[in-house]
Amino acid sequence: MHAVSVIIPSLDGEKLLPVALESLQDQTFQDFDVVVVDNGSKDRSLELLKSCYPSVKVVALPRNLGFAGAVNRGIEVSAGEFVAVLNNDVEAHPRWLEELRTALIEHAEAGSAGPKILRYFERNRINILGLRLNRTGEIELVGAGEDDHGQYDQARYVFGVSAGAALYRRKMLDEIGLFDEEFFANHEDVDLAFRAQLAGYKALYVPSALAYHMVGSTIRRRRYLPTYLNNRNKILFFWKNMPGEIVEKHFQTICRHQAGTFLKRILLNFYKLRTFYYLKGTASGVMHIPYILRQRKKIRGLRRVSVEYIESIMDRDFL
Repeated sequence: MHAVSVIIPSLDGEKLLPVALESLQDQTFQDFDVVVVDNGSKDRSLELLKSCYPSVKVVALPRNLGFAGAVNRGIEVSAGEFVAVLNNDVEAHPRWLEELRTALIEHAEAGSAGPKILRYFERNRINILGLRLNRTGEIELVGAGEDDHGQYDQARYVFGVSAGAALYRRKMLDEIGLFDEEFFANHEDVDLAFRAQLAGYKALYVPSALAYHMVGSTIRRRRYLPTYLNNRNKILFFWKNMPGEIVEKHFQTICRHQAGTFLKRILLNFYKLRTFYYLKGTASGVMHIPYILRQRKKIRGLRRVSVEYIESIMDRDFL
């Protein structure tokens, strides 16, 4: 059994996969296996994998199960003590895996670790360092768009890590569950991060681990899908996970902010097609209320931290 299993979800990734897979060949830590989960690709991805990367285990799905479903199928057929998730449009620096694994070994309290993710075509510009959550339910991508001047070169705790190039402790996944497939794609890593924090697992930002993301390369042909999923899944992750005590304490602030954001988005983009998908996402989120209530009961049973702790990790870039 390998120490790490690397899961790569892919949809029509024939032109992207070589960058990701060849960057794995150059890793300084080599005790890992690779699972590519193909989400029903229509291009020649499967032929490429068979002919050029025979050592890679391939799970070919008959249809697109989204990021969450594909990653879960990969985790289920893997056995590594640690599970790495890598987008098919990400190049991993040679020390990416070694640095993340070392961080998790040295920090038993952490269930996940994420690298400094830079833009593939602008390598001095940050794509994302970690996930930040505030009390109004907004998620911010820490460092996104900033030039990298070394201002984030200290390893620290974060609310959560981006699943685009992260390492997870399998023990944690066994305890809290895998990615929620109801999310399909978008915010599934935020949901997992929230569940992990509630169960007492911290998340680490590891700046000595680097990855380079081809931003937007996997969604260009699905122009409005991110708008729909983003708005729907924001509703799902927040109301599914946020402890009731915090909701009650900040209820007016939460409702005022979310209503204001909704109205502003509608009024400023009233005649744009994107607004239709925004409204559709909102409606779908509301329709998921029965699902949210069922999941809240399960999550309450896994909670190992105090409400005070959850409040303490909100509204701050790093812990």
